[in-house]
Amino acid sequence: MEDILVLTDENGAKVRFEILDIVEYEGEEYAVLYPADAGDDEPVHILRIHSEDMDNGEVQYEGLEDDRLIQKVYRLFCKRNGI
Repeated sequence: MEDILVLTDENGAKVRFEILDIVEYEGEEYAVLYPADAGDDEPVHILRIHSEDMDNGEVQYEGLEDDRLIQKVYRLFCKRNGI
């Protein structure tokens, strides 16, 4: 079974993502996501896991602006998954 996450984009549209991996880097966790309904040429998306509320199962994600950080997390993801 795939791990599917549904997020709302900046226009209010719901977008389905497959969770490829959760990568830890410098004490923070990052979700590596792939659009579930996209073709093979789509880039992955990397979001910081901002907070988790274990009582009700809610997780908040934060987009990244730092290209160097995105590349570092992506390289860790590739190394962990033999890509």
